[in-house]
Amino acid sequence: MKKLLLSAALSTLIATSANAKLFNLDLSQGSLNESRSYDSVLDLFHDYEKGKLDKIISTYDDTKASSGAINFRGIPMTLDFDDSAKLTFKVAALGINEEFDGGTQKESFKMFKKYLEKNKNGLLKKILKAGVEHTPFDAVAGNPNSLMSQMADSSFYRAGGNSVAGGAVSGTTNMSGFVGYLAPGISRHSVKFQGDTAKATTVYLPIGATFKMGDSGWALLWDMPFTYTTMEGSDSYMAQMGLGLKIPVMKYWNITPAARAGVVGSADMLSGGVLYSGTITSDVTVPFGNWTVGMTNMAGIIRDVSLAVGDYEVEYDMQNEVFKNGVHVRYDFNDKYAIGAAYDYTFYTGDKLYIDSYHTVELSATRKMEGFFSGVSLVSSYTFDSDYKAYHLGLRFSF
Repeated sequence: MKKLLLSAALSTLIATSANAKLFNLDLSQGSLNESRSYDSVLDLFHDYEKGKLDKIISTYDDTKASSGAINFRGIPMTLDFDDSAKLTFKVAALGINEEFDGGTQKESFKMFKKYLEKNKNGLLKKILKAGVEHTPFDAVAGNPNSLMSQMADSSFYRAGGNSVAGGAVSGTTNMSGFVGYLAPGISRHSVKFQGDTAKATTVYLPIGATFKMGDSGWALLWDMPFTYTTMEGSDSYMAQMGLGLKIPVMKYWNITPAARAGVVGSADMLSGGVLYSGTITSDVTVPFGNWTVGMTNMAGIIRDVSLAVGDYEVEYDMQNEVFKNGVHVRYDFNDKYAIGAAYDYTFYTGDKLYIDSYHTVELSATRKMEGFFSGVSLVSSYTFDSDYKAYHLGLRFSF
């Protein structure tokens, strides 16, 4: 019941604070009131820390009481000064109410900032976990473009669950038993949040390799995707690395246990983390003449560890399980050209996420070649749930 009331209270407060920018300040002093939007929470903090609130209200007096209502990536909070310059920080929906008295507004805010940096009493962790559960903007988890989701997708697709898996570009070139790939791509995301829509652009650069163990069917899978995302002016950077072992169970059926670690950081969003995961994926792929049909199922666990983002100690303390199931089909016109399609569904259990399930549809066209590159595929996909849409377009070069 307590969790239900907390969720309802936070949802009500958020509904009044949704804006296009991820960070907004509504500053009041006396009868004056002005608002400003920020790309980065650090810029907002800078105005407080450096005594630059007169940029917002030109007659701002740092010896008088003021009130600051902040939208922190969809979470409403307040920074209020009284006439003695004591600062009160509140996040009503989370039951956070802290006071800082440094004698001046600048010093009181510095005390608050240091308190936040050190994550004392789990203050920052409470805010970040609320963001993952109640908003779609966090870089670590809670949406299909987060590190958690990208790690799950990478493990699934490496083990066979896409329209180019095991396709016309699966041959080797100069190195016996080695297949490498480079898959640059770009995607456009939009998410509806309490009547508003936020947009993000993501650029991907995954690289990887498969090391085949002779003709046994066993193979070692390695990949390292890099990602850059900009959402409403706030930037985040992400990197992962995964290792898997493809094990043939019987003809057409492979099992792939895999381990993966990833890191994401965004000083702008005050978000970041290190995640590690373990997954096991089953892939059954059966040829029927020119057709190849497959089914892929994955289950895994994902955990986080604390990370320093700038001066802040960021921790989420999340424990989630991921399940991803899909089908894929390919049609080979001849030994050079093929087309493919795939569908998969992802859902999470464990700690609550704002978006805990989504669908992906993928189409591809492949041309096999001779030379350094053994083939190239044009891949497009559409990821969606009721409030989220993402369009992806990329190339996959095999060598």
